[in-house]
Amino acid sequence: MSTLLLIRHGQASYGAANYDVLSERGRTQASRLGAHLAAVRQPIDALYTGPLERQRDTASLLRDAAIAGGASIAPIETIAELAEYDAFNIIQRFLPRLADDSPELRPLVDGTAGNDALRLIDRAFELAVKAWSRGDLTHEAIESYEDFTARVRSGLDRVLGAHGGGQTVAVVSSGGPISITVGLALGLGPDATMAIGRAIRNASVTELRWRSRGFAWRPGDFSLYGFNHIPHLEADPDLVTYR
Repeated sequence: MSTLLLIRHGQASYGAANYDVLSERGRTQASRLGAHLAAVRQPIDALYTGPLERQRDTASLLRDAAIAGGASIAPIETIAELAEYDAFNIIQRFLPRLADDSPELRPLVDGTAGNDALRLIDRAFELAVKAWSRGDLTHEAIESYEDFTARVRSGLDRVLGAHGGGQTVAVVSSGGPISITVGLALGLGPDATMAIGRAIRNASVTELRWRSRGFAWRPGDFSLYGFNHIPHLEADPDLVTYR
């Protein structure tokens, strides 16, 4: 069996004009993870990242910290298919419709949310993702849930197909691709799969194992061994974040 470590990026800049930038806390989270991997002598035979800035910077920071701690890690490779789905585009495009169904969101449409804005955005995010994953919100300019799932699976195929023989591969991505991966391992439907994403902490590690010989996504070929682990952050509660 070979091991896949799925790492969620560090905290990004939620609520800022450019979300796709690690916060200072996010940078610390990534470095702490790299130092932890070196301290526990976790072998990393290959390190991949999605293409987004927050994903790439997390991979770079953890790799630098791991190397500083004496670990040996291969250069980072980018897998475009492991980018996050465009949740903000989904919310922006469908917010008026969401507000029609859930009047509590109307202040976001009217611009009167004030101090409640982040709370209401969180609620809009939850409702939008559920409707999108069920196929209730569709638009030609928005990737469908089915296409997103197929994209993530294609990226995983590339990673898993390139390794085996008991190797350990780390992949830095986001909550969506990690949720899809866990859903594929457990055979979950859209609602349960996307609900997983709300629990995934920044810079957490989810461990899966795959049977590299003759791998074909059959039951038993790909299994979940650990979910959402953050031993490198638990000593400092301020570093435990979900967004």
